[in-house]
Amino acid sequence: MEFFRFFVVKNHNPKSIVMKKIFLLMPLFLAISLVSCGGNDGEVSEDNTDSIASADFNGMNEISLAEHGLNMGIMLPQVESATGSSIEPSIEHADGDYLWFVDIGTHFHMVIEDYGNEKNKVGNEKERLADLERIFTIEYIVDEPNLIMYKRTLHEGQGGKTSYHCYGETTIEGYTYVLHSDEDGSLKPIIEDMVKTIRSARELSVS
Repeated sequence: MEFFRFFVVKNHNPKSIVMKKIFLLMPLFLAISLVSCGGNDGEVSEDNTDSIASADFNGMNEISLAEHGLNMGIMLPQVESATGSSIEPSIEHADGDYLWFVDIGTHFHMVIEDYGNEKNKVGNEKERLADLERIFTIEYIVDEPNLIMYKRTLHEGQGGKTSYHCYGETTIEGYTYVLHSDEDGSLKPIIEDMVKTIRSARELSVS
């Protein structure tokens, strides 16, 4: 403040005072902008896409799983067949079971599991994946406390194909539910849609 008072006393031209203050504050604003832009380093790799980072649900519809015994709403992508007709999602669940299978067409296969009072399921999954590093190379694309997306590749020279996977947890009515791709994984765009589905999962309000 004393520094600014010096300029006010020495220069009575209001326009000159304003310009000097702006010049002095520009480095501060620039530093704040750089911190804001780099704040997510370590969470999402360069392999991630803007659609995941912004959780853009355009081209998706919300469905309720209430009639399947789960008070959860999720956003699912609109998928068209080769003829251009819309493919409806298929939900499979047996009464009393803890598994739900959400399928759309031939590539979108998501599993929802009820883990009750268990916590830190994503952390447990990362530990499991670490044990598989002798077989696979695991590259995280999204790495958050409650959500991961990763690329899985067999070590060089072992053949096989690259696959993408996701695994996330949410809380519904106080209980933990995990939403994840199936063991075989899928193509990157399909898993990106699944990541959006996981981000969208919410508890439905009881009317």
